[in-house]
Amino acid sequence: MFRPTIRGRLILTFTLAILIPSVIAGTVGVKMIREQVYLQAQTKINSDLEGAREIWRTSLERLKDAIRIHATRMILYRALDRRERDGLGAEMERIIRAEGLDILTLTDVSGRIFYRTRNPEATGDDRADDPLVSRVIWERVPVFGTVLVPETDLALESPDLAAQALMLITPTPYAAPSRKTRETSGMMLKAAAPVFSTDGRFLGVLYGGVLINRNYELVDKIRRIVFKDELYDGRDVGTVTVFLDDVRISTNVRNESGARAIATRVSAEVAEEVLNRGNTYRGRAFVVTDWYITAYEPIRDTADKTIGMLYVGTLERPFTDSLERILYTFLGITLLGVVLVGVLAVIVAQRISRPLRMMTLAAKHIAEGDYSPRVEVTSRDEIGYLAESFNRMVQELAKANQDLRDWASTLEIKIGERTEQVKAMQRHLMQSEKLAAIGMLAAGVAHEINNPLTGILTNSSLLVQDIPPDDPRREDLQTIVDETLRCRKIVKGLLDFARQTKPQKQLFQLNSAAEDVLSLIRNQAAFRNIRLAAELDPGLPLVTADRDQIRQVILNAVLNAAEAMPGGGSIVVGSRQVPGSGELEIKIADDGPGVPEEIRSKLFEPFFTTKRTGTGLGLAIAYGIMEQHGGTIEVESTQGKGTTVLLRLPSGGKEDHG
Repeated sequence: MFRPTIRGRLILTFTLAILIPSVIAGTVGVKMIREQVYLQAQTKINSDLEGAREIWRTSLERLKDAIRIHATRMILYRALDRRERDGLGAEMERIIRAEGLDILTLTDVSGRIFYRTRNPEATGDDRADDPLVSRVIWERVPVFGTVLVPETDLALESPDLAAQALMLITPTPYAAPSRKTRETSGMMLKAAAPVFSTDGRFLGVLYGGVLINRNYELVDKIRRIVFKDELYDGRDVGTVTVFLDDVRISTNVRNESGARAIATRVSAEVAEEVLNRGNTYRGRAFVVTDWYITAYEPIRDTADKTIGMLYVGTLERPFTDSLERILYTFLGITLLGVVLVGVLAVIVAQRISRPLRMMTLAAKHIAEGDYSPRVEVTSRDEIGYLAESFNRMVQELAKANQDLRDWASTLEIKIGERTEQVKAMQRHLMQSEKLAAIGMLAAGVAHEINNPLTGILTNSSLLVQDIPPDDPRREDLQTIVDETLRCRKIVKGLLDFARQTKPQKQLFQLNSAAEDVLSLIRNQAAFRNIRLAAELDPGLPLVTADRDQIRQVILNAVLNAAEAMPGGGSIVVGSRQVPGSGELEIKIADDGPGVPEEIRSKLFEPFFTTKRTGTGLGLAIAYGIMEQHGGTIEVESTQGKGTTVLLRLPSGGKEDHG
């Protein structure tokens, strides 16, 4: 059998002492660092979103200023005033190229199209329902905003713009289910300004805009300004996207092939938070092919309706890789610490275990009867003190061994004397059991004889009364009556012998009866190899019962337990108040062989016994006593594990005074 050594235990203890705190510290440290890193990353993303929002707004402001300035050109208000388009086209083409616009259109004072730069042939249609044009007509001030342009309006401005806006939606992981397969509308940065004559007359509206669909200038500009075009493992760390509804229409996020992930969709979680609830989403999100730390905010049109989203995000992988490096660093430090502590533990354990091994060898010789070995004291520390104590112990053991030899002969004499006392007690116990058996037999016999005796006495008494005094048979009949009365008296005596004494109840502490029994048997020979223990509840209330009879029942149970363990064992006598029942309980538990299941139902039957010298009346008498007290007696047993006898009595009650 493997026996762990002190040296092994010391090495293991030292190792665990450094390993467990290191693992805990590493786990907690990595978690804290991870939370802090992600918090800082999210804080930066929030700041980046503010920067992107400001660039978006600046682009709108710049567009508004450009349209406002160009609306003051003489060629525009002359053309409107004179209703002539000569020379207007060239100027409008120059403006659209200079400002990088996708559309530049001039309407009259009622909002009807006067000239479209990219589709000059399409004129005369009414644009008064356009939100920006309508506001300029009514308010006569420059306006701007982000607007959603239907496919038909884009086609009027230019068929090329309608083609640029058209996108076939690509299925995307984590996106919400949707039947929509294509996007035809366009998102546009748009501005409009009034055109006045030199004398202040309102002549029309000039509006222009930049289509965001497939226009990467704005998102790339935001990335350059906000993220500085930082790369990680050949990939852009920061990305920017403009969504129309939940579809990417302008982005620098790349798909698996490395192309811009145009026409892919946002995750369902983000769409719910931003598009449906109108809130800004901040947190970790899956973006096309990878996880990013992100921020999304709604893009609203001039009517404050959410039409899309502006996204900025930073790749999560640099942070996870950094955390992995921190984890590996912690792991390396921990392993180095374990190795160093292990080496130190081996050295210390060797110094400690060597004297202990010497003591072990010396103890082995002592166990074999050789008391001569001594341990060399090599230090003045605890180990040295232990060696000195060991040597003194060996001396004491040698002296004690000699004393034991001297007492051996005396002990044999005392054992003989005690054996005679035990035999005498056994004879007395056997006699008591025989008397009890006779009493039970007498009770049975008396019960059977009493009925016919009653008949004989009644009939003989009647006959005596019917026979005249001088009849010679009267004397014989009187003799029958007298002898019958004598038999009846004998039967009564047998019944009195067999009948249990009526309990003399009084209030007393139930624990005291158990303590009396333990005091009585503790020093008896039968209990010499049995460990007796008391687990008595000091807070028990008083009980009304016959103290002697209850003590008799407890004694009977303890004796039975002892007899069940001839090889020794333990008996525990405990007491408690049974919860919720108002009863008090005495428990006698042993760790003997237990009672076979097939004989448990017969334990309380008179004359049933498994002992060679028993009468089988002990538990039957105990059952009767407990029944007279309104209590119960139960036996619980598991074969091979022990037996428990439970005595339960009602608490409180009144004393018997007569």
